Amino acid sequence: MSEQRPIAELPLPHFLKVALQDNGYKTVEDLQGTNAADLAVELSIGVPQAEDILRQAETSAAGPSRAPPEALDPVLGASQVHSSTASELLRPLSRIRFSTLSVALDELLAHFAPPRLAPPDHGLNLKGKQRAAVPLAGPIAPGMVLEVSSPPGGGKSSVAVAVALSARLLEGTVDEPVEPPEVVIVDTEGSITPGRILRAARTVVTDTAKLRDAVDGIHLIRVATQVQMVSLLHTLETWIEEHPKVKLVVIDTLSFHFRQPTMEISARKRLMELVKQVLGKIATVHGCAQVLVTNQLATKLLTAANKPATFETGERAVLMPQLGETWTTDRTVRVALFRGPPGDDLRYAHASTASSTSAGSALQNDIPWAQFDIDAVGLPCDVPPAPARDDLEPRAYA
Repeated sequence: MSEQRPIAELPLPHFLKVALQDNGYKTVEDLQGTNAADLAVELSIGVPQAEDILRQAETSAAGPSRAPPEALDPVLGASQVHSSTASELLRPLSRIRFSTLSVALDELLAHFAPPRLAPPDHGLNLKGKQRAAVPLAGPIAPGMVLEVSSPPGGGKSSVAVAVALSARLLEGTVDEPVEPPEVVIVDTEGSITPGRILRAARTVVTDTAKLRDAVDGIHLIRVATQVQMVSLLHTLETWIEEHPKVKLVVIDTLSFHFRQPTMEISARKRLMELVKQVLGKIATVHGCAQVLVTNQLATKLLTAANKPATFETGERAVLMPQLGETWTTDRTVRVALFRGPPGDDLRYAHASTASSTSAGSALQNDIPWAQFDIDAVGLPCDVPPAPARDDLEPRAYA
């Protein structure tokens, strides 16, 4: 009779070993014949995690000298090791880059995309004109967390929908095709609806079959209450594991359920720390998924020395992202959208990171303020460039 191996010998996290033992799995042999779906239900984990546990148990039960032949590489054999270069491993991820469908916004975000991208290879998407082709690669790179903030009506949801559509229309090149990644949109305010996504997609996609495929790959989750939002944050990582094709997570808007004045400061800090951990792990661990979060802006009163103030002591007011910087990291790209002064119908965007802000004015002066607009279907579009001075007609002055 072969010696039974305890569960503790499996190379698993401690909490999984405890969960297995609590459910009666004392030895590796106890897992034989267990179904991954049933094990996932028993341990309250995702099916991919359960499948990994069973694979570890099968390998451990086989032993170092009794590993099944199919576990060995049929070409290289057991005595050789398959290796891959860093370039080969990163090449699939390097082709997964998303766009805002606006050349001006893409050029602005390209300052923070690793590596620095060349200018977009398509024409301007001007308001009221037929849209140009979707770019092969945008500036939103793997692992990037992007925060888009603006006052109400500033265009946050429009940017979110545009990035989601660019992900679904990603094709790569003839030599290096890319399967369009799927997208999950978490809608808290009800501003992103299936009808809105379909109307926006019709302006970018003309082929009916391609339109259906593009929309089918967008998962829309409606979160109506704060309790549902907290529950989603606790289960979002598991959901991503069960949907490995999802490479873009959009939350519109994150601040909606966390801006109640009755919420205690300590509770808000704990939730923001949870947001930071969940989104950071999704962006770096699970297939280098990109995360785009929108936030409302709030008015903050300051003294002349730029210290927090009240209505009695404040001397000036500024608009700042409502959730502050507690949930962000040094690499979070923060984009502020705003309208121009009275008489100016254009919209403007400015991007920064914590590192670029602290680095002084050298980098900030290198990043222009992007001008853009929103078209009739709610997608970002470009503004016609101003005519050159030589193109202006001379005027006669008396």
